Amino acid sequence: MRICNRVCIVLAAVIAVLISYIREEAVSVSAIGKLAYPGGFQIAMILDVDGVVIDDVGVVKTSAGSASLANKLKRGDIIIAFDGKRVGDSAEIVSAISQGTGDKIALTLLRNGKEIDVSVTPYIEHDSGLFRLGIYLRDTVSGIGTVTYVKENGYFAALGHSIEDSVAGVVPISGGKAYSCEISGIVKGKKGEAGEIRANVKEQIGEIYCNSSVGVVGRFYDYKPTEELITIGSRSDVIPGKAYLVSEISGESIYYEIDIIRALPQGEPAAKGIFIRITDRRLLEKSGGIVQGMSGSPIILNGKIVGAVTHVLINDPTKGYGIYIDWMQSA
Repeated sequence: MRICNRVCIVLAAVIAVLISYIREEAVSVSAIGKLAYPGGFQIAMILDVDGVVIDDVGVVKTSAGSASLANKLKRGDIIIAFDGKRVGDSAEIVSAISQGTGDKIALTLLRNGKEIDVSVTPYIEHDSGLFRLGIYLRDTVSGIGTVTYVKENGYFAALGHSIEDSVAGVVPISGGKAYSCEISGIVKGKKGEAGEIRANVKEQIGEIYCNSSVGVVGRFYDYKPTEELITIGSRSDVIPGKAYLVSEISGESIYYEIDIIRALPQGEPAAKGIFIRITDRRLLEKSGGIVQGMSGSPIILNGKIVGAVTHVLINDPTKGYGIYIDWMQSA
């Protein structure tokens, strides 16, 4: 029986590695020199945290007064294990605590990128009589960004940087969903204030597999291209001068003129490699320049996708940075 169990465990491990390999190969975008559809359209993304984020540490009103675990738990901690078991979602934790016996609970946390173990004892809430830790939890992270390109098999790269949690920063994810968007308004950027795209979230159109410092990777279920296939370039193709930014910010796909001011030499992934200026009057009148929600907008030079917009200069929204497309291949 023990031998059978061991064989099953080994087979499960092998299968898990194979699935991981297949997924990595599918989304691995070693696509330089290959063809893809330029993006430029916005999507909403809801990512499932691989764990549960502590959004805040509050108090529990007990019969003896208010009690808090602020000396052990911190805002932004990510609970990844509960009594030695991997955490599913926030509802699972709340249920386990409220219906438990009040014994000490062993938590494994991810704090500032490092795993730590803490032991906490729930309090009895005076009004309900249930056990509580007095913490507020969240198990998803969301954001709106722009698709950079879509491969013929439906896999896409977007954003050019990570989607971050408001309190925990970059969080590990177990997956996520991509949704179509309908732009409902644009707040123009101006000196000292970043503008933004406002959008209504519609139906789910795909899945998210990866959220990293160089972008988001996922797959659309049924992508219907509106553009022709073009070549994916590399940082060696990027030179100062006239280029284009593709965006559907006006409701249709438009190639807006930009200037590449500088192409910074980089030997490793970073989000600020291409320094650009928006010169197209149509885009300047529409948004004032680069606004939040435009991250991921593809940069086209000499008929190739060479990068994506990532940042705006707050003191001058007509200028900003882009990431070399090379680095988005490793998202």
